Amino acid sequence: MTSPWKAVLGVILIFIFGFLSGVVCSAIYAEHKVTAFLKHPAVTLMAAMERNLTKNLDLDDKQKKQIHDYFMENLRQHKLLQAQIQPQVQLLNQATVKQITAALRPDQQERFNKNLDELHQRFWQYATTSDAGNPSEPVAPPNAIGTNSGSGTPPATP
Repeated sequence: MTSPWKAVLGVILIFIFGFLSGVVCSAIYAEHKVTAFLKHPAVTLMAAMERNLTKNLDLDDKQKKQIHDYFMENLRQHKLLQAQIQPQVQLLNQATVKQITAALRPDQQERFNKNLDELHQRFWQYATTSDAGNPSEPVAPPNAIGTNSGSGTPPATP
């Protein structure tokens, strides 16, 4: 192989390795971000909202702390409201599952229940810490459909 071809091949390999390393690094970064969001969705969304709403305001340290405290208080109040309506959400989810199940043939019901179990397993793998979903204690029992109680135990299917 001649010297010019070696140089061309070297440049092509550099581009290929650069592309592959970029793909791998992007995938790792995306997985990290998704995992963080799934573990603490409310906190992650609140932090993003805070960052986007205050990005060009040139806040001093006192203002940053004060505004951050306002966002955290808002998050705390959201959690209290969620705790109040969570039983209604659970009942609605259970009624919907019953309606769907009633509309299916027995073989479809079996597959639907399996899909529901798989969804619960995927969801609950991220809810294994006591602060999952929110920065403080759980708001609902672990056996309720549509909750993120943080117990790490998947809910029973109805």
